[in-house]
Amino acid sequence: MFKIKFPAREKEIIMQTLGITEEEPYQIVLCDSPEDVEADKINITFSMEHLDLVKEKIQFFAMASPVYLVGETYRGQVRVQTKDINYIESYGNDVTAYTNLSKVELPNKLYELVEQLEPFGFFRINKSQIVNVAKIVAVRSAFNGKLTVTLENDTSLEVNRSYKAAFKKYLEER
Repeated sequence: MFKIKFPAREKEIIMQTLGITEEEPYQIVLCDSPEDVEADKINITFSMEHLDLVKEKIQFFAMASPVYLVGETYRGQVRVQTKDINYIESYGNDVTAYTNLSKVELPNKLYELVEQLEPFGFFRINKSQIVNVAKIVAVRSAFNGKLTVTLENDTSLEVNRSYKAAFKKYLEER
């Protein structure tokens, strides 16, 4: 999706900060010089001092367009929009996304999905689950210093103590 036209050192910083990789084919060119603009592409021209602002804008536009994950159900291969996912759970080597209507087996590792979906409102709440924060309707204290989150479909999930502080901070900043 992206082509980055910056010197190698800055290019690496941009990729890490924005959480992107260069891909072919690409539609968006990130560059620091008007000479690097490509007429048939979307161009974002900026200096490194504005990288944080560019990150905010890219995340905003990414959330505005639908994002899909591809997985398997009993019907075969399907695409599921991330906005429809309530939570994702791993058990052994199996990773499953739960929606109101189905379970979708995903080929990804949970840690990969955490990195990929964090900009879209997903947060890791324990060793084996990430939750779509937009689907949370209630949060309450639970036994042993944990939190319990209740989703729109009345599913309850536990936020382990080791994730509790980061989760609360995340909710406060949203």
